[in-house]
Amino acid sequence: MKYYLSIDAGTSIIKTVLFNKNFELIFISSVKNKVITDEYGKSEIEMNKFWSLTSKCIKSCILNAKVNPLNIEAIGITGNMVGAWPLDKANKPIRNAILWNDTRSEKVFNYLKKRNKKIFENIFNISGSVVQYGCTLPIIKWLEINENKVLKKIKYFLTCKDWIRFKLTNNIYNDLTERSVSPGDIKKVRFSLKIFNLLKLNNKYLEKFPEAKHSYEIGGYVTKNASKQTGLEVGTPVAIGAGDVPSTAIGLGAIKKGICSSIVGTTCHNFYVSEKPFFKPKNSGLLFYSPNNQWLRTMINVAGTINFDWVVNNFYNDKSLSNSNLLSKIEKKFNNYSTIKNNIIFLPYLNYGGTISPFFNLNTKAEIFGLLPHHKGDDILFASYQGLCLSIKDCYDALDVKIKNILLSGGASKSIIFPQILADVLGVKIQIPEGEEFGARGAAYLASVSINKYSSIFDVVNRNNKIKKTFYPNIKYKKYYFDKFNKYIKLRKSLFDIW
Repeated sequence: MKYYLSIDAGTSIIKTVLFNKNFELIFISSVKNKVITDEYGKSEIEMNKFWSLTSKCIKSCILNAKVNPLNIEAIGITGNMVGAWPLDKANKPIRNAILWNDTRSEKVFNYLKKRNKKIFENIFNISGSVVQYGCTLPIIKWLEINENKVLKKIKYFLTCKDWIRFKLTNNIYNDLTERSVSPGDIKKVRFSLKIFNLLKLNNKYLEKFPEAKHSYEIGGYVTKNASKQTGLEVGTPVAIGAGDVPSTAIGLGAIKKGICSSIVGTTCHNFYVSEKPFFKPKNSGLLFYSPNNQWLRTMINVAGTINFDWVVNNFYNDKSLSNSNLLSKIEKKFNNYSTIKNNIIFLPYLNYGGTISPFFNLNTKAEIFGLLPHHKGDDILFASYQGLCLSIKDCYDALDVKIKNILLSGGASKSIIFPQILADVLGVKIQIPEGEEFGARGAAYLASVSINKYSSIFDVVNRNNKIKKTFYPNIKYKKYYFDKFNKYIKLRKSLFDIW
């Protein structure tokens, strides 16, 4: 039996996933990674410790799956995007990696905004994305002001998966899916000198970025040293790989124009596949380049299933079960629930970072509206499910595109009731793809193309992706959710200036 091994490096959890030649999951190993944070917005990772954990996770997967490393045909890599993973002239870490969710560059933008009130809009018009403080270029600007001596000694800026690939192969590359969200020129899929100028960055910093390759190309081969650390066979091909969002889209099979997909986990990503860069709505959401030469217009609700967790933690007292198991137990009670009697409106913006889509407000908060004396925890929990579904509709409506169906993945796709509520709210069928660990699966797909097992990304997806289950909208709830959505919109708009 032949296999593909994928590394999926999340922010706090590193996974190694083994797939067979048909991309069925055989085994998965995972390890928690410590993120260094503080009250000032720091979010960093110690790079050598990160690699040590990754290498041990790879070895654990191979040993516990009891496979011969000779039968692993290729390595796929995906990981959390952007940030800055800096190397010195000896190709060693010169400081900790700064992650995508680091917010210390906010002060830099506050200063730049005094000189150019439209700086966020100017960057959006080139990149198609709302500026995130943890993107690579804002971090470089922060380093220039706060750690200039360190910045001068940096030879290369890598990203998470670039660092893993370097440790496996001793080759240094970037990939195009991350180059374009640095932020960069999303139309040309490269750096933008205009954005460098907007950020008052010297063009000489362009020399600190290695060559960028396509995600489906080979990035190198496992070295002797990496083989000792991981248990992988020397010479095993390692694909360039893609960032976690594009990789997950490929793993889901979202590769054709007009496909919509929602990844609903801790956060909630809703994206539309386009053949051209898609800038609507203005100054909202993110735009990613996909390795199959398409674009993912992405609307994000930063708070996803954590809304459900909050309700469970505060209204249910069963400490004998984990939140996921308790939710499954509670959901069974909703089989005979009277949906139309629930008039509570739950705004699911339960986070400290505000909202970037379908509107931009860094002060948004979650709200529970319409409570009456007879309401109980079940009513609030059901309203939270509805609220998240209504927020997803809000995101897709802002794109102003025709939706035929939604591919749903993430933790919420395993819910007994969430997919049906989403179908009822959106009025379209919801499809659950067969499989799991779609980010890692996308990385495996790219690895298979890199060694010519498949002729293209379209080829590997079309021959391997299947739909596990489909949920159809219930027509009897059409008016109920139409009215509830209108109230939802009125409520969130009324709070915009007072949040």
